[in-house]
Amino acid sequence: MRSDISKLLEIQNACLYRDDTLIFSDIDFHIGEGQQALIKGANGSGKTSLVRSICGFTELSKGQISWNQRSIDDIDSTYREKIAYLGHKNGLVDEISATDNLSMNPNISDLNGLEALISGFDLDLAMHKPVEFLSSGQAKKVALIGLILSRRSFWIMDEPFANLDDASKEFLSMKIDSHLQSGGMVIRTSNQGDVSQSLRLEIALES
Repeated sequence: MRSDISKLLEIQNACLYRDDTLIFSDIDFHIGEGQQALIKGANGSGKTSLVRSICGFTELSKGQISWNQRSIDDIDSTYREKIAYLGHKNGLVDEISATDNLSMNPNISDLNGLEALISGFDLDLAMHKPVEFLSSGQAKKVALIGLILSRRSFWIMDEPFANLDDASKEFLSMKIDSHLQSGGMVIRTSNQGDVSQSLRLEIALES
């Protein structure tokens, strides 16, 4: 039976407690190919916990997350292999250069398109420097390049526009649009006014 691509990812009645503290509850939504969801809320509202649950890093207290009509708890590594995840920590090695970080990234099979991404994010003068000497915005942009070059279909990003200059926000928004137009999926979080005007499903979490 052919799966419903409009519900490739489905979250049903998701609820998470940490000890006795409720983090989020009653979360229900679904997205499919070419669609994105924006999870909004103040700091501490549970955005990061929700995206980590969707990645399979954190187990729900109640509810289910399904991929292609199967619980992600019952799927092997094929689900994780579709995900490119960017959290608050950029996942970079501070002591080596930005270029070496990308060259050594196991999720990147080839560097085709790297020069255009470096130019688009205005990183031409930063790539040879160790990451520890980059600004937070520059390091974020290196991590975003890694996500884009992974060529994975499902991008999950925790506040991807944070610490970016206006030109880089516009460039990232363009890359998100291009990814969606090619059939990719995006889930991202924001705790402020969103710069991207792309169509999306919005999920608001209360703190």
